Amino acid sequence: MRAGRLRHRVAFNRQATVPDGYGNVTGEFAPLFTVWGNVRETTGKERVAAGSVENTRTATIRIRASSQSNGLTEADQAVARGETWNIRGIAQADDKGAMLDLLVEAGGAQ
Repeated sequence: MRAGRLRHRVAFNRQATVPDGYGNVTGEFAPLFTVWGNVRETTGKERVAAGSVENTRTATIRIRASSQSNGLTEADQAVARGETWNIRGIAQADDKGAMLDLLVEAGGAQ
């Protein structure tokens, strides 16, 4: 993929783990790193969750593989185009392992 196709700034956040004293872990999301990527939004969908309609939007974010991006997990978040996206899946986008595709979702439950 040519560099011109990676036209969106994508920031990644990870939730800090702070024990709350009751056996639960809480914490705010803190910045990890920012890279150039390509955000391709797919068609929206609606689903019924607990008796109410829940609107969700999905997208694929393509970024270059690096030591930082290879450490991403599905518990992390991506922030692109002014919106926070929950990472739902991570896959290699090519045979060389040079690019990663992140399946992300916005508008649904965390």
